[in-house]
Amino acid sequence: MKALVTGANKGIGFEIARSLGKRGYDILVGARDEARGQAAVEKLSAEGISATFIKIDLNNLDSLHAAAKMVNSLDILVNNAGIPDSVKPGRAALDLAKHTFDYTTEDLRTAMETNFLGTHELIKSLLLSLTDNAKIINITVPISPTDFWHPLAYITSKVALNVMTLTYAYEFEKMGSHRQIFGIMPGAAATDLNGMEAGAHGGLVKSPEAAGQISTDIILSDKNQNGQIIQYDGKIVTDYEIQLRG
Repeated sequence: MKALVTGANKGIGFEIARSLGKRGYDILVGARDEARGQAAVEKLSAEGISATFIKIDLNNLDSLHAAAKMVNSLDILVNNAGIPDSVKPGRAALDLAKHTFDYTTEDLRTAMETNFLGTHELIKSLLLSLTDNAKIINITVPISPTDFWHPLAYITSKVALNVMTLTYAYEFEKMGSHRQIFGIMPGAAATDLNGMEAGAHGGLVKSPEAAGQISTDIILSDKNQNGQIIQYDGKIVTDYEIQLRG
């Protein structure tokens, strides 16, 4: 059994890769930076996990096509890689204090091209390599703004990703396919993306290890989760427009 995890050189992606590897999966460590990707491979290999680096740069479509040609068969694809915003020196990549009106069109374009268009291209490129019972997992986030959570570019790109998840799931079902695609919201986790520490905000912020384990448990569930957006606590958001359907 083989799993490709993008953004697997650190954070939640690395922990999902580690957890899947401990459960017997051969891991393809998807990363944009080869040195960091190879370092992650070495860490996993030291734990007895079969791991191989594969270059995944969501902003370079040629790299995605080249990566797809290297994958003959795939059972699990975890689309974890992504960015929240344009890089700002001296600030956490996910700046939760950033005012909505301070977002530029470039911020929105950068997040959308990476998180949605790049992920879409990777999935399309790998469709022929997916096994009959393969699972595609899109790591996502809540989309409703709150006082604490309203990063415009990040949320907007994840809305598009969620729509793709639902639409692909519809097509799989319509085709009678046994493949599944679903989203997982692992919740707040301490990563260099947000600069937070595990246990912050009254314990709301998880460690990357905990988020990775929770995500893996959902990924390997025996349930048919096609078309679902699943929160870390098991809550399922199946339809954003349920109120319109009575």
